[in-house]
Amino acid sequence: MPEYETQSKAIQNLQTYLRQLSYHDESIKAPPIDGVFDSDTRQSIMDFQKSKDLPPTGIADQALWELLYATYRTSLAQNSPPVRMEIFPLLPQNQQYKEGDQGFVIAAMQYMLRELEGKFGFLLPVQVNGRFDAVTESALLAFQKQNALPPNGILDRLTWNEIADQYNVLFSGFPIE
Repeated sequence: MPEYETQSKAIQNLQTYLRQLSYHDESIKAPPIDGVFDSDTRQSIMDFQKSKDLPPTGIADQALWELLYATYRTSLAQNSPPVRMEIFPLLPQNQQYKEGDQGFVIAAMQYMLRELEGKFGFLLPVQVNGRFDAVTESALLAFQKQNALPPNGILDRLTWNEIADQYNVLFSGFPIE
């Protein structure tokens, strides 16, 4: 790779780091991400330096790169959305839970049903204990009937998705896809 392409890529990285920081620190001007070290990029560097109580030279030396990169990584970690976790098993496709079953999936279902009951009041209040007991089955049956699902008292993928979707809408404002 020619030297000018390497320099341009390095400047793009620098601009990317500064842009990320500008999203969460109004004192840092967002530079363009174009690989050109221009007055906007220099100003962003000086803004970053000021935010770290450094002399605002606008020069990107090794020490600045290391501090900028560490600050960028911290910003990504602090400001990124939570990592999504699949709770309901993907395999086997016909996974089902019924009265008598136990585990984390049951506890997650109980928690969501309890929260939905608090909002809508059409379910029986369930205890979050990870055991699929008679009260959990009754609450699940009520949920299934209310949502035009097969009323069988079994937690399958269809019922899980409806519970999770309603929970997500209620508490995050949108369904998770």
